[in-house]
Amino acid sequence: MRTLFFSIICLAIALFATTANGDDVAPTLPAMIDGALSGNRELAQARERIEMVRADHVVVRSRLMPRLSLSASYDGLRTGARGEVEDDISSQLLYEQRLFEFGPHAAQEVRLRSDLRNALFDYEDQVYTVLSRVWEVYHLILLKDQQIALRGASRDSFEVFLQKQTARFDVRLASEEDMLQAELNVLNEELEINSLQRQQLNDKMELLRLVGRPIGTEIDLKGELAPFVIDQNEAVEIALARDVQIGLNAQLLAEQQRVVREQRWEYAPDLSLQAGVNDGRRSAAVTIDRDSQTWGVDMAAGLSLDEARKDIPEESATWRTQLQARFPIFEGGIRIGQEKLERARLRQIEIRLRDLRAGVDLEVRQAYQSMLEAEEKARLQERFVHIARRRLEINQFLQEKGQADEAKLEAVRSSFFSAQERLFTNQRTYIQSQARLRRLMGYVE
Repeated sequence: MRTLFFSIICLAIALFATTANGDDVAPTLPAMIDGALSGNRELAQARERIEMVRADHVVVRSRLMPRLSLSASYDGLRTGARGEVEDDISSQLLYEQRLFEFGPHAAQEVRLRSDLRNALFDYEDQVYTVLSRVWEVYHLILLKDQQIALRGASRDSFEVFLQKQTARFDVRLASEEDMLQAELNVLNEELEINSLQRQQLNDKMELLRLVGRPIGTEIDLKGELAPFVIDQNEAVEIALARDVQIGLNAQLLAEQQRVVREQRWEYAPDLSLQAGVNDGRRSAAVTIDRDSQTWGVDMAAGLSLDEARKDIPEESATWRTQLQARFPIFEGGIRIGQEKLERARLRQIEIRLRDLRAGVDLEVRQAYQSMLEAEEKARLQERFVHIARRRLEINQFLQEKGQADEAKLEAVRSSFFSAQERLFTNQRTYIQSQARLRRLMGYVE
């Protein structure tokens, strides 16, 4: 069911990609996600790999389709320089088809399923990686909008204080050092704003590449920072249901169970049958033969398009039948050892699948706690910044009154800038930790 589900998704996305026009992607997160699904080049390459496997499927399944061919031949013989030419012109219409197969699954089918399984799960993994990165970059851009606004408010307040210090310096109520320090505060915020703007521009260019749009396209994103409203247990359930390695190994387990079930065919007799009839003009044949571990039943019918052979009497036909059967009784324990080997492989996959489930459970819970820690740090650091800003305002007011301790003022100023920088770092860490959790869950809604 999972393979069929992703096959349908791939087909729908491919159809969407071929019908999409050149309109700009809307500046919302759902539109960006849709744009990445249809326009991301890595995902497009992964879809083409799936199409390559599907094309191979046509080749593999063609062995069960009928084949019709027409052959013609000319044989000429001349003896001596003036001898007559004895020639023979013949043509034949031949119909061939494999009627059915029995026994273990054909090696071609097994290989094809493996290729399709790997291609689909590789595509699923890339979808989760790309979409989680789209989510992360999108919210980092929105976060930088908030940070630029916060830096701008700080710069404006420092500019007001600079104007006051300049006015006080003009009337000799403040020293030149006080005025220059106030100007440095403004310049520091300007530098940080410029840095944030450059980082945001880089994020926008990466987002455009992720959604397959020209890098120079102007985008103005709309939205808010998304809270994470899923509890830990639900997050684990979603991750277990969507994890790529768990899904892949679940299908490998089903495939190995089939291999174990088919071990009983090792004790089946080796059959070979060739039967046919030929009346000189028409022929028909049925064969049963073993290719690797699978038996195939084939039929063929031929019709000669030239006159019937003269050496075969009318109403006569040639019949032939050849049947061989080989019954394995004891072959030194080869089949017993092979069955033990396949059952051991089955148990190994079962153990690996249980370990993968436990690993995903642990990793998601750890990522969830890391996200909560980052969220709490950002919340507390925001309060730190508010307090540090208020302390700076108080000490600046005291400086205007000539009552400030210069050493304390410098310490308070440094504390404010450090607290603000830690806040921005914690906010970015929270976005990144949530994006990592969403990647583990395969959840970008």
